[in-house]
Amino acid sequence: MTMSPLTGVNAPPSSPFDPRLESLRGLACLTVCIFHATHVFPSNPQHVFFNTVLLAANPAAAVMFFFVLSGYVLGASLERNLEIGPYLARRLFRLFPPFAAAVLFAFACERLMRLDPAPAGLTPGFQHLFWPQPTWQDLWDNLLLGSNRVNGPTWTLFPELLGSLMLPFAVAAHGRIEPRWRWALFAVITILLATSLYRTLLWFYFGRFLVKEFAALLAGRGQLAAIAFIAGLIGLEIAGSYDEFYTVHVVLVSATAAALMVGAVVSSSDMLQWTTTAPLRFLGRISFSLYLVHWPIFYVCALVAVHYDSIVPIQTWANLFVMVTSLVAAIGIAALAYRFIEAPSIRAGAFTARLLTEMWRKRAVVQSVS
Repeated sequence: MTMSPLTGVNAPPSSPFDPRLESLRGLACLTVCIFHATHVFPSNPQHVFFNTVLLAANPAAAVMFFFVLSGYVLGASLERNLEIGPYLARRLFRLFPPFAAAVLFAFACERLMRLDPAPAGLTPGFQHLFWPQPTWQDLWDNLLLGSNRVNGPTWTLFPELLGSLMLPFAVAAHGRIEPRWRWALFAVITILLATSLYRTLLWFYFGRFLVKEFAALLAGRGQLAAIAFIAGLIGLEIAGSYDEFYTVHVVLVSATAAALMVGAVVSSSDMLQWTTTAPLRFLGRISFSLYLVHWPIFYVCALVAVHYDSIVPIQTWANLFVMVTSLVAAIGIAALAYRFIEAPSIRAGAFTARLLTEMWRKRAVVQSVS
C-alpha cells in the first residue's frame, strides 16, 4: 500500500487528550472576555477591583497561549495521522462554520441594536470599534478574512488558518530526520520563520516542537515543573504587555514562555488537577464559541447600561454591570452555539475526513494492484 501525501515516518507517539489543557484554553478565553467588557466606560482610578482585573486580564497573552496550544494539539494529531486531506477537512469544518455564524450574529446585533450617534461616556476605543455601524461590505470583508470590522476577535482566524497549513510540513520534516538532528532543524525553521513575513507561525511551531522537549525535560520533576509553569506565565504576561506583539523578540519570548507552560502541564499528571472540574471542562469545551460570540454580546450589554444609566451609574458600576451580564449571556449563547453549530460542524468534519481516508485507501489498493 502506498502512503498518502505527507504521511510521516518514524513519528513518535503523541499524548492523549488532556482535559487540563482544554480548561486552560477556557480560562484564557475568559480573560479576553473580561478585558473587553471592562473597557467600555472610563474606569474610576480609585476602584481597586478594576485595577486588579485589568492587571490580571491580558488578552494578547491569552491569544498567544491559544496559538501555542493549537500548535501542540494539532501537532500531536498530525503525528498520529499525517494524511493531509482528512486533516484539512477537520480543520476547515472546525473553524469556518462557527466563525461565519458568529460574524453574522455580530452583524445582526450591531445593525439592529443601535444608539446613534455614539452615546457620551463611552471610551474612545469602544466608540471606534462600533461606530459607525458596519456596512454590508464590512460583513463581506470580515467573512473573507479581509478585516475584523464586524467581529473584532475574528482577526485570529487568519493566523490560525496559516498555522494549520504550516504544521503538516513541519511535522513531516521532523518525522523524516534522525532525532539527533531535530534541534538543528528547529533552528533552521525558526530562523526562516523569524526573518519572514509569517513570524506569527512561530507560535504554532514552538507549540509543536518545544512543548514536547520541555515536557521530556521536566518529566518526573514535579516541583521544577511548577516553577517552570510560573516562569512561563510571567514571561507570557510580560510579552503580552507590549503594544506591538508581532515583533520578532516578542513572538519568540511569548512562544517560548507559552510552550514552557504547556510543557510543564504535560510533564506532570498531578499539576493543576483543579482544572479538571466539570465547570472548567465545560468552559474549555465551549471556549471557541465563547471567544467568537462574546464580542457582540458585550456591545449589547453596553447599550443596556447606557440606556439605564439612572440605575447603573456609568462612572461607578457600569463596567461591572457589562462584565457580569455579558459573561453570563455570552456563556449561555456560546453553549447553544457549541451544541447546534460547533459540535455538528466538528462531526461533519470527522465524517468528511473518514470519507477522504477511504478514498486514499481505495486509491492505494488500486495502485498496488496495477
